[in-house]
Amino acid sequence: MSLDHLRAWLPWAMSEPSSLQETRELIEQGNCKFTRGEDFMYAVFSEDESEVFGGVGLHRRAEPQCFEIGYWIRSDQTGKGYATEAVRFLVVTALDLPYVERVQIDCDPSNAASCRIPEKLGFSFLERRKNNKLTPQGKPRDTLVYELTDAEALAETSMSRP
Repeated sequence: MSLDHLRAWLPWAMSEPSSLQETRELIEQGNCKFTRGEDFMYAVFSEDESEVFGGVGLHRRAEPQCFEIGYWIRSDQTGKGYATEAVRFLVVTALDLPYVERVQIDCDPSNAASCRIPEKLGFSFLERRKNNKLTPQGKPRDTLVYELTDAEALAETSMSRP
């Protein structure tokens, strides 16, 4: 099941499934943050738009000129390129904004599939932060930080506008 898969990496998955009311509140909060330009969350759908395969987002967690990209894909749809393509779209979208100079992706070093995405898209490895976060189970863990700047996106990757 996807929740079991996601709980290994994502703290929010620990409290899922949410009630309908909690989900409505989360969507409303997301809409408000989107309108204020603080957080941009998107769903990843099947080609015919009949199924949700995952989610991606641009999050204001670093400096004002930087967005952090987050992503997750349903366990039965991993390994098919959906996360890579969604992140590619978010990179181009974010770096088109006049106030954004770079995007970052933070990964749990144990999540090899997640770490491959910034590597495939030409992100530079920025640093390994030691014991700076907790796993969803509450244990200290490192974070690998990847970064892509506008100049890097134009000069070093083959990303095209989606």
